[in-house]
Amino acid sequence: MRAERLALTEHGDRAGRYQLQLVQLDASTPKTAPPKAGPLDPAQVSKNARTAAKDPDTIAYLGESDSGSSAISIPLLNEAGILEVSPLDTAMELTTRTLAIPGSPVKFYPNMKEAGRTFARVVPDDVVQAAALALYMHQEGVRKLAVLTDDDTNGLPLAATMEAAAKAQGIAVVPSEDAIDAHKMNQSKPVRTLLASGADAVFFVGSTRPGVVALWRAIAAAAPSLKIYAPNSVVDAPFIAAIGSAGAQTRVTRPALALGDYPPASKRFVADYTHAYGAAPVPEALYGFEAMRAVLDAIDRGEAGAGNRPLTRPDVTRAFFHTQAHGTVLGDYDITPSGDTTLRQFGAYRVAGRQLRFVRPLDVPAPAAAG
Repeated sequence: MRAERLALTEHGDRAGRYQLQLVQLDASTPKTAPPKAGPLDPAQVSKNARTAAKDPDTIAYLGESDSGSSAISIPLLNEAGILEVSPLDTAMELTTRTLAIPGSPVKFYPNMKEAGRTFARVVPDDVVQAAALALYMHQEGVRKLAVLTDDDTNGLPLAATMEAAAKAQGIAVVPSEDAIDAHKMNQSKPVRTLLASGADAVFFVGSTRPGVVALWRAIAAAAPSLKIYAPNSVVDAPFIAAIGSAGAQTRVTRPALALGDYPPASKRFVADYTHAYGAAPVPEALYGFEAMRAVLDAIDRGEAGAGNRPLTRPDVTRAFFHTQAHGTVLGDYDITPSGDTTLRQFGAYRVAGRQLRFVRPLDVPAPAAAG
């Protein structure tokens, strides 16, 4: 939120002739003492979106930051025709049709006929993340991959896309368990299947329930040389603490890079943020800053297009979906008709000392144009 507030302050707290106010709506539960937030509360995400949708002064909504949580807020905001821009939600089904989520992405836009698409993001989606994971695996010499999920349907689109991305890198995908029981502490059966498959690496996407932690530990005990890959939605600080020695085998991709790997414009942002708040930002803050900056730019352009009449929500949405941004803290990018960014970088991470350590950027080539 600090990064978004900084972007608004640098824009003079206004866009065009309109004075703007940033209203913070916390979607976490108060289980953890400040300054840390508790787990995301889906009911609170819904309440926040309804609050914004009911306010006639709402012109745009910045969020969500937790992968997949936008699925809750998008329909509510789409009904009201409000632009929603996520800094960090990578879930592909929000913008792309995937057989793993029937009816996607249209199911998230109940007012599609009148409002069209109203969700966009400044972070690359899970299609790019799958390609980044496959590139990471290729760079580390993976030849045979097992793909594991649990009963959390949010992970199914990435699992399916991961298989295709691995094959594109020449990595064979071997048979594995259809889905592990994430409530079961004995994970010996899927581990036996994994070992029998001859895989030299495993990819998991799903929940972080106790059975998943048990799976990580069981893999480490049975096959300490097996590489374990996961997306940013799985591996967080509590998970790393829980898996213990299995962390040494764990590789992760995240949208964020090291601060020094961003374009020159990011240096000013880091300096301004540090001056304003007394500490350097985390890399994710650049995405919050850019989400706000891009929305403010869309309001400016929307007002210019509106002429003498009052600015409307559709004006801002249309302008945002025509974004062609240059020289930003994230680099140059466009927003596509689906609401995705043309940025194609993820970061490669490993677990060391019970922390995620940045390894290098993963630059994913753009797909070849059809002939």
